[in-house]
Amino acid sequence: MKKKHLFILLFLIAFVSESQAQRIVSELETNSDMSMDSRPDSADTHKKKVVPNDIRAWTVDEKYGNLTDTYVDTLHHMFMNTDLPEGIEGHYNSLGNVGSPRMSRIFMEQPIISDFMFTTPYDMFFVDTEHFRFYNTKSPFMNITYNWNGSKNTGSDHVKATFTNNAGKKFNFGGIFDYIYGRGYYDSQSASYMNASAWASYIADKYNFHFYYQHNFMKTAENGGIEDEGYITNPENMAREFSSNDIPTYLSSTWNRQEHDLVFFNHHYNIGFYREEEIDSVTTKEVFVPVSKIFHTLKLQKMMRNNRAYKETENYHSYTYLPGDSTEDRTKHFYIRNLLGLSLCEGFNKWAVFGLNAYVGFDYNRFMLPDSTQYGGYYTNTTGRISKQYYNEHNVVVGGQIIRSQGTTVHYNLDGEFVVAGTDIGQFDINGHAEVNIPLLGDTAQVALNAYIKNVGPSFYFDHYHGKHAWWDNSFDKELRQRIEGVIDIPHTHTKITVGVENIKNFSYFQNTGITLNADTENPVVSNNVSPIQCGDNIQVISANLRQYLKLGILHWENDITYQTCSHSDVLPLSTVSLYTNLYLRFKIAKVLKTEFGADMKYFTEYEAPDYSPVIGMFMNQNSLKTVKIGNYPIISVYANFDLKRTRFYVMYHHANQSDGRYFWAPGYPINPKSIRFGLSWNFYD
Repeated sequence: MKKKHLFILLFLIAFVSESQAQRIVSELETNSDMSMDSRPDSADTHKKKVVPNDIRAWTVDEKYGNLTDTYVDTLHHMFMNTDLPEGIEGHYNSLGNVGSPRMSRIFMEQPIISDFMFTTPYDMFFVDTEHFRFYNTKSPFMNITYNWNGSKNTGSDHVKATFTNNAGKKFNFGGIFDYIYGRGYYDSQSASYMNASAWASYIADKYNFHFYYQHNFMKTAENGGIEDEGYITNPENMAREFSSNDIPTYLSSTWNRQEHDLVFFNHHYNIGFYREEEIDSVTTKEVFVPVSKIFHTLKLQKMMRNNRAYKETENYHSYTYLPGDSTEDRTKHFYIRNLLGLSLCEGFNKWAVFGLNAYVGFDYNRFMLPDSTQYGGYYTNTTGRISKQYYNEHNVVVGGQIIRSQGTTVHYNLDGEFVVAGTDIGQFDINGHAEVNIPLLGDTAQVALNAYIKNVGPSFYFDHYHGKHAWWDNSFDKELRQRIEGVIDIPHTHTKITVGVENIKNFSYFQNTGITLNADTENPVVSNNVSPIQCGDNIQVISANLRQYLKLGILHWENDITYQTCSHSDVLPLSTVSLYTNLYLRFKIAKVLKTEFGADMKYFTEYEAPDYSPVIGMFMNQNSLKTVKIGNYPIISVYANFDLKRTRFYVMYHHANQSDGRYFWAPGYPINPKSIRFGLSWNFYD
């Protein structure tokens, strides 16, 4: 660890003078893919080969196989915030440690909870199909990124390696290894996550496919939060001074563990014709024009979660449904989707101004929970093992899409899926997007409209969950959600405005329904219990967001401000205002070392932020018997962010303004104390 501190110190000292910076730059450039000796008197008259570094990335639509271009994860700007649990712009409440469960404060960013709900709070690490990147590159490409902060007792290490290579122009393959180990600044808060993924893609005129496999192992220590928030808010009242990892917490020897195996395969066969197209006045080339395509998608998921406690904590849980001095709540989920469809392609002639897709599919879900013959009872079979109960769900789905992606002025996409037979018959999900590009002030402004209407059942685990300290069997109604959102994006002024409204009926959520223990004493204890609840009223959420970027010479100022309000804040608590602001200088050292030096701030107004349940690993509304408000506390960080050819690196002083106050992400879960953070990312193109 001392070597890491020394490494950071050497970087800071090196940038004090430009002459020293020039020397470092020259040394680094000798390893650049652009370096070559071009002196006329050079003894070596052979030019070194310049390795092409063109690389493209995209994501694949899970149903239709449509490709959407995305960025390659080599961006310099905001690199210093990519490993923060609160997110790049501080939109998330988390438990503090890197990779720990988190939940966006911005309602319009909150995802629908998946059937295997336990992955939802881990979106910093868990990558779903819609966000999995595929690549195409002209030379072998590897990126290695390392992020570090803290000390040997409290810090974290995050290493990610991505490799991709093409075998010809059409076939690409690659892999990812991603490992996080966060010790945690507070006791019993460690996180250990590992991901290994492999993919392959083939894109030709008539046949395309995309395949990936990923395996995740995730182990999170649960501490239930600190016992007394006074350790943070009023440390002077404590008997002695406590470091963060000495503060007592409610739980120890408690873990949530998950393992996931995911396989995705999408392929399609194009039917069409070849035609000649002019490149210039003397050159033509033969281009394949698809008219229709047959597509097929197969997706399999095998998921497991285990909540384990080696010893029980007195007065923490409200109820106990299973015997024994330890806890091992295990649940499994197996999912398969098999989908076959047909497309009429856009643009094969002047009348085909949009594309049409249609499909039919079959979904199968199988869930496993501990069994009980009566509520609150617990039985084992003759072997002494826990009896298991299985739930099987089958659905036949049909869906379709109207899409226009070509052209420069108008684009739109209307997508719908309906369950026509099976467990969830009557469920539907319709999404729409339209955008118009308008010439404005020498640039192109964009006006977009997003909308959806969904009638979908809540996650399986809202209906069924069996464990030692949580047990329920419900039959909740489907949630009806309606949203409309408008977006105005003006590149000329660097302004983006988003306004949205959503109405929800039968909103399902988790609530802390703990009870008061030893109520007749001077210091009654409120225990913890999680219960699913469904609100039958209509709930309206209104949200407005402004993104504004300003520039004056080398001075840059970025702002992201969100306002939101809810008609039922007791059911859906939201922070009224959430703010991110970033003020920095952008310049070059020795003409080639790109530098950003500045400070950013995250802030949100005070509100009754969601509590967290270690039992199910999900966020829940606070217990009405004991509510607290968090927020109204700025988090300021100072950073230096650098980019040189293949290399990005940063040094950050995170939470530099730490002081006595309510610096919490969730009740009982403080923001990490001030610390030095460091990151390094290196690209290899050969």
